Amino acid sequence: MAETMSKHNELRAQHGEPAFKPYFLRYLATKGVDEHAWGQAWNSWHTRMDADKSGQLWARFNAAQTALTMQAHFGDVADMSQEARGGLTLDMYARLSAEAAQPGVDFAGLLARHGVSEAVWNAGRDAWNLAMSQDTMHRITTQYGQLYAKYNPAHVAAMQAQAAQMIANRPESSSQEEEPEVEYTVEAALAELKSPVPRTRWRAAHLLAQKIQTELEGDRAGQKQALAACVPQLLDCLDRHDKETVSDAEAAARDLVELGQTGDEAKGAVTRCLLRGREHLATVQAAFAPIQNKNVPERIYLQSEIQDYTSLVETLEQLLADWNDAGGDADDAPAAAGQAADEGIASKVEGARSLWDRIMSLFR
Repeated sequence: MAETMSKHNELRAQHGEPAFKPYFLRYLATKGVDEHAWGQAWNSWHTRMDADKSGQLWARFNAAQTALTMQAHFGDVADMSQEARGGLTLDMYARLSAEAAQPGVDFAGLLARHGVSEAVWNAGRDAWNLAMSQDTMHRITTQYGQLYAKYNPAHVAAMQAQAAQMIANRPESSSQEEEPEVEYTVEAALAELKSPVPRTRWRAAHLLAQKIQTELEGDRAGQKQALAACVPQLLDCLDRHDKETVSDAEAAARDLVELGQTGDEAKGAVTRCLLRGREHLATVQAAFAPIQNKNVPERIYLQSEIQDYTSLVETLEQLLADWNDAGGDADDAPAAAGQAADEGIASKVEGARSLWDRIMSLFR
């Protein structure tokens, strides 16, 4: 089961959603099962592991899956065990660290046995720690961990036992007290729109857009104020988002549609966002192509980025196509949108929602 779950994640990183599915089904066929049988097996194992009060089954499953996942995502990373920093190889650094963790060890004697001076140890330790702190893809930390486990297998067993104990001690879901939800108010959203952090402002604008269609429904003055506050931030998000906030940009485009903001200003912002998204997507796809079939960690990150930008591009393309079909004659200005309440903003919002539901059904 751990092998199958690991393969599922590996193929998804390699081919993306939903293209990985046929590859996974072919993999299952080599195991003599179909998707339905695999699902039943997983549910059965899940129930069995949950029923194990010792936590050992879950701990063993997690350990096995982790090892397989490391191989799937780091298997093609070059061996760095003999690479030296500060005069100390990664292998020796891991070995000394692992052996030093044993009870009663004389560290000075340990260094002497391995022919390492204290000065080299200090320089090497600092150099490797610095390298690992800058290792955003976890290449070094992963190999260090594997070497450490090699030289201190008791540590691995202890960690697995600790994991099992934590699982065994976890409270039953029914016995956990649910924390009361903190209500997010219109006032809170308006306050966060003044934040110096763009992401905070953009998410506040998104939540305020939802409030306009729910809590403020029927309050024309409140809707007008909220529109005037949130629409500029939604437009700003489309123009200034980055790869960390691409989902915020997609949400901003949806919000503009649902709020009836489909005139020239909104269309221009969406068009610019689409062009930038297409360009970035092409760049990421080009970087991904040479490593698609390699077991390296960059594949996971780039595939995730491809998925995010593909979703953005497809959504914006469909929005612009629908706006062009409709003529794009809606008013842009928040003030004008507020005046449109006389015609019944609720009905316009409902119509926009129906339109968006039809659009999104294309991608489900």
